[in-house]
Amino acid sequence: MRKENSDFKTSFLSEAGTFIRNKDYFAFTEQDDKACYVIARGLDSDTEKESAELAVKSVLGSFLDKPTLSRRKLKRYLWEAHELLQVESRRVRRKVSLTLVATDYTRMVWAVAGNTRLYQFRNGRLHTKSKDQSLSRSMAEAGELSEDRLDKHEERHNLLWYMGKPGAFEPFVSKKTLLSEGDVLLLCTPGLWENVDGAEMLDALEEVKEPAELVDTLEDVLLSRQNKQVPNYTAAAVYVNKVFKEDPKKKWKIIKKIALVLIPLLLLGGGAYLYTYKTAKAKAEAAAAIFEREKSGDEAVQEKDYPNAVKEYSEARNAAIKVSDVVHMRLIGKKQKTAQLIVDGDGSFKDGNYAKALESYEKAQKEAKQQSIYDEKDLEAKITKARTYQQITELMKQGDQKLQAQDYEGAKETYAKAKKEAQQADFASGEKELAAKLEAADAKIAGVFKEKKLLDADKLEKKGDQSYTAQSYEQAVTSYAMAQEIYQEIGMLEKVLGVERKISKAEEKLNPPPQPAGADGAAGGGGRAPAGQGAGEAGAASQGAAGQDGAKAAAGSGGQAEKTEGGGK
Repeated sequence: MRKENSDFKTSFLSEAGTFIRNKDYFAFTEQDDKACYVIARGLDSDTEKESAELAVKSVLGSFLDKPTLSRRKLKRYLWEAHELLQVESRRVRRKVSLTLVATDYTRMVWAVAGNTRLYQFRNGRLHTKSKDQSLSRSMAEAGELSEDRLDKHEERHNLLWYMGKPGAFEPFVSKKTLLSEGDVLLLCTPGLWENVDGAEMLDALEEVKEPAELVDTLEDVLLSRQNKQVPNYTAAAVYVNKVFKEDPKKKWKIIKKIALVLIPLLLLGGGAYLYTYKTAKAKAEAAAAIFEREKSGDEAVQEKDYPNAVKEYSEARNAAIKVSDVVHMRLIGKKQKTAQLIVDGDGSFKDGNYAKALESYEKAQKEAKQQSIYDEKDLEAKITKARTYQQITELMKQGDQKLQAQDYEGAKETYAKAKKEAQQADFASGEKELAAKLEAADAKIAGVFKEKKLLDADKLEKKGDQSYTAQSYEQAVTSYAMAQEIYQEIGMLEKVLGVERKISKAEEKLNPPPQPAGADGAAGGGGRAPAGQGAGEAGAASQGAAGQDGAKAAAGSGGQAEKTEGGGK
């Protein structure tokens, strides 16, 4: 693979400066045969979505789907991102400056929309610099402004073209250029290139050996300015330590073999019309690409690398179109369609849309019946898994409907069934989600139970209040105690303490405290017995009092009294 036989090292940093939000965004992908680096700066003030991130992800998504160095295709990827920004411009006009670099590890193509930049350094010098699509750049090209004033000119942010602009959109896309070992690519937003000039970039390159060191050094230079306001700034460095080198012998060996077959076929009418050698060579190259790419696609299918298979079949089909090879066009087109259906199914499955995944897999299975390179068992396994996951998802939805209808027990039963099936199907994310839904159903059931208990306790407390008012204190205590027990069960401590006070008051009514002695004259010897007390009871009380007085006298007689008491015994 190209990536394995080359050496590209990448590092980047992106900071908000003194601002709260960072409107810059950088991302890249390095695949086996091609790589893409994309940097962007959002020019709008929206706080809900970051326009730069939207644009970069759109471009990279298109590239990942179909990696390419085709200028036409790359321009289409930029247009798709541009149109996405226009669609998303509902509240505010989304605007983005963007620069991309695409490479096959041998050559590169770059594209610019706005005033984010690419610098290419070679042998310690600035080799290439992208041109901004700004009014200041237009003035410089017209001779109205010198290059050294360009980065500070007041019109440097007055952009002629940018993503999201209403109407026409004309990004610049370069031709393919060869990379050399030792090249350094630097992508940056205005926050960096406005504060770090080209000479300082070259100085930084001399001091460092790694991309991470380069971006850190550039940041140090920027911050050393000690400006009161520092803009968002992003820098991404790619060190091209080794480029991929094709084997010229192998390439020409294939081309010559096919040329020997094609050239006689290109002689029309017994030599009446002879294609030029250049045309024959181009046809031979295209024909060679058919077989090479188709073979690579078949190998990718056998390795279950369906995205790469789609890419290889696409290249093979394009080569077949170039030489008007209708047979191979159709055959490879069918292989590509099947691989694409599997890729679509995998994408839908990853997104959790199992019904759509199942539909794609079943279509792929139907297409693959006439293509022996596809593994029927693998496709069947994908279909079974998607169908199982879909059924579990449907059960989950049924549980949700029951929960919404307040059938909490029914929802819990359905969730439990779905969770069991998810465990059996090794559906980890579904199992986790269902566990959370079961907890939610339990919480709802617990809430209903608590509400019912609270109503019961409230009813008993009110019944106790009524009994207390009616002076049925025993009944009041009973009702209060039952209410208190329920409050305790559902953890309502404040209610427990409130009812405790009511119980104490009712018990005081049932068992009033005893009156203190002498309070009403009943303790005196000549006192009147309380109402309802018998004469015998009164006499006993008087006798008891007398006995107490006698005891006091005996105690006061000293040892004589004790001796007399002992003799009495």
